[in-house]
Amino acid sequence: MTEFLAIRKAIDQAKAVYEDDGYVVSLEQRLPPPFDGFVADAIARGADEFVVIEVRSANMSDGTRDRLARLADIMSEEPGWRLDIVTYEPETRPHDPDVEDILRRVEEARRVVDVSSDAAALLVCSSIEGALLRLSKDRDVAPDRPIPHRTLIHDLAIHGILSDNQAAELDDFARIGDDIARGMPSASLPPDRLDWLARFALAAADNRIATVEDMTEWFKNNYTSPDDAALFYDKEKGDYFWMGTGPHDPEDVLRDQFDGALDSDIAQATKELQETSLCWAQNDELSAVHE
Repeated sequence: MTEFLAIRKAIDQAKAVYEDDGYVVSLEQRLPPPFDGFVADAIARGADEFVVIEVRSANMSDGTRDRLARLADIMSEEPGWRLDIVTYEPETRPHDPDVEDILRRVEEARRVVDVSSDAAALLVCSSIEGALLRLSKDRDVAPDRPIPHRTLIHDLAIHGILSDNQAAELDDFARIGDDIARGMPSASLPPDRLDWLARFALAAADNRIATVEDMTEWFKNNYTSPDDAALFYDKEKGDYFWMGTGPHDPEDVLRDQFDGALDSDIAQATKELQETSLCWAQNDELSAVHE
């Protein structure tokens, strides 16, 4: 049951109770003066009083409780008015998807893709949603109630767990998955894109998703240091390479390390690392450029 349905159920139940007591109940109606700037969840009209009914989650925040308490005080000063709070139990946090189910659906998608790309897309879409829920728990931002797939993608991007490029790609794919599930016309998915989505699901399920910042920091921590910042310039490729245990091409290293990364994110991380290397190359105390 969604949050909306839980609220609607609580309102309907409250309406029935007040009507049994002889009140006339209207829903989502603007209040008359002096409270005409306020829209109530419901208003119960009795013979000599108005009852404003507000429906809130049982675990509402302290701030919400304070606002409702102030509103109750204001209404109590007006003869014939009172505020009643109706609470409902929020939905429990969704169960953590089983990683084995995620792996199984990815493998099934790869087996059926030649027969039905739509079936493969639905399986991968399911895998990604489960993987993102696991990822949100691993990164301590798990939702406390069921939320739509695209909302989860948006929230993970806001927390910096997904890159902007990843979030845009996943959101677009979620739209396609929704269209397929509803029997609507949908965009076809080329094999290489579906392959990346499957690899992303596996990486997310294993908490191996990285943003551009994550990749650059990982590379610097593993392949560079102030004592080993020498650079090598390849004239044919026109790129700088890290020496020491290398040379290391950051694009190749990042691609091997971060299987769920988009090419656009790897390219951006590589560019930032190369720009950083040029700054190091200009610092004679830390690095030397070899031609």
